[in-house]
Amino acid sequence: MLAYNEMLEDVKEMKENEFVNKYLNITKKLAVQFERKEFNDKSEVEKMSGYNNAIVSILKCINPIYEYDLEEWL
Repeated sequence: MLAYNEMLEDVKEMKENEFVNKYLNITKKLAVQFERKEFNDKSEVEKMSGYNNAIVSILKCINPIYEYDLEEWL
């Protein structure tokens, strides 16, 4: 819900490219944090995984390619 609420506010104020860039960068940072195992407990992993999945779900609505190859767009 956190991601959806943040994105809802941002979509009202940002241009599409700003919005996409912001959230692609967030998913990139999250991927690095997951790789480094920076999230310590199970609830934190689940929360951040859900946050990431929500972002990807919305980005897919903008352009379905974001589901498959986010690295190419970063």
